[in-house]
Parts: sequence; C-alpha cells; structure tokens
Amino acid sequence: MSLFQNDVGMAEEIAVKVTGNTATTIVDGTDNAWLVPWVQVNENAGGTQTLTFDLYDGTTSYCLGATNATWKAKAVTAALSLTFYDIVVPKGWLLRVTSGDAAGKFDVVGVKVRRATDRATWAS
Repeated sequence: MSLFQNDVGMAEEIAVKVTGNTATTIVDGTDNAWLVPWVQVNENAGGTQTLTFDLYDGTTSYCLGATNATWKAKAVTAALSLTFYDIVVPKGWLLRVTSGDAAGKFDVVGVKVRRATDRATWAS
C-alpha cells in the first residue's frame, strides 16, 4: 500500500476535432466519472462561429463558463483560444462542444483523469 493515495488514475489526452454543427462529445462519462484539470477550445479556421460548451446528463444541458462569459451559442472570433479548468464529468454524463458552423472549425485539446468510484480499487 502506498503512503500516498488519491481518487484519480493516469492522465489521458483529449484531442478532438469538431467537424460539424451537432454536439460533439469531448469526454464520455458513460462508464466512468472524469476530472478534466484543463481543456482548451481553439477556433481553427479564421472564422466567426458560435460555440456552446456544456455538460449533458442525458436529459438536460448545463452550459459552462470561462473568461467572464457563459458559452452558450456565443460568438467566437477568429483564432480565439478558450481554456476551461477543473471540470468534473459525473458518471453517466458527457462533456460536449457544439459549433454553430456546419464545418465545426474547432479543435479541443486537454487532459482528463479517471475518477475512482471505489477507493478499494486503488489499494495495492
């Protein structure tokens, strides 16, 4: 047994190219809860389209905020980068990005860490 225990596992990368105007899943919490220490959404085409960044529980969408704004169908200027910090994606939920442009035009990068639901799972 380790002197140090925590409720998270190994970090995994997030790298998603948004290519349409429907909700694109960035982190899928269907089977596991996740901690997202940081995630960055980058406009990649030099255009101005809208962005919605949300958590979805299967029924209801909860919009997230950053840089003093709620990102629900909010206009994004060319080459803008937005960073969101410390997001918890509960088991059964999704973290999503929706572009207002039919071609998407956003890249999403970041880190996610699986959250342990049973502390005994991490004991060794």
